[in-house]
Amino acid sequence: MHHNLQVAIVQADTRFDDAAGNLAHLEELISASRQNCDLYLLPELFNTGYRNAFTTRPETMKGASHRWMQVMAERTGAVIAGTISIGEEGKTFNRFLFVRPDGITQHYDKVNVFAFSGEDKVYSAGTSAASFEWKEWNIKPIICFDLRFPESARNHSPHYDLLLCPAHWPASRMQAWDRLLPARAVENQCYVLASNRIGAEGDISYAGHSAAIDFLGESLSGKTLTEEGVFHFLLEKEKLLRFRKSFPFLKG
Repeated sequence: MHHNLQVAIVQADTRFDDAAGNLAHLEELISASRQNCDLYLLPELFNTGYRNAFTTRPETMKGASHRWMQVMAERTGAVIAGTISIGEEGKTFNRFLFVRPDGITQHYDKVNVFAFSGEDKVYSAGTSAASFEWKEWNIKPIICFDLRFPESARNHSPHYDLLLCPAHWPASRMQAWDRLLPARAVENQCYVLASNRIGAEGDISYAGHSAAIDFLGESLSGKTLTEEGVFHFLLEKEKLLRFRKSFPFLKG
């Protein structure tokens, strides 16, 4: 029998220039959700917000935000995942951290930096894909703008089962977000879990639309998520493997 995965999207507003406040707020949301969970997915740059991450000194892997993720992972017994701005060897990366309850952290640096917003002037591009394993699930991370590049999510052998996508995706481009997430699920025969922020930052508004999507491209929430909150979903490995076996189009 294959292990199902209880996952949760944390869809939250991000306070400008208040990293400590953001961490405290997220902690409150997660603690209040009081449900068994194997993995929590936070939005992109959840500790600073997007614009602020361009001007705030990046943290190190020994910084407060990573330590907070480790504490929360240990406390909840779940993986805590999301991205923060990390400085390393003179470069800055938009880094996805996959923090396990045992204290082990794996990471992925955003490959497709978003030049349209000037991200390329601050962040160095990551150079390799990543995959993580948790409770017999193979999990692949992408970050926000990566979603527009199907090659970034291509499901090669050994195939991943779940695609994670934290984001700061603005309301003005929501139509693309709503279409691309199911497309990635269908073309890669996988579950997709995406966490987008809500609220406003300057003149840019964020509408959420975080989503859990199955391998058929169907929403597991049954509604558009526009409120702040922690949303729980059950991902069923047996159903996924059965579908892949019945329609085996994934290549090596």
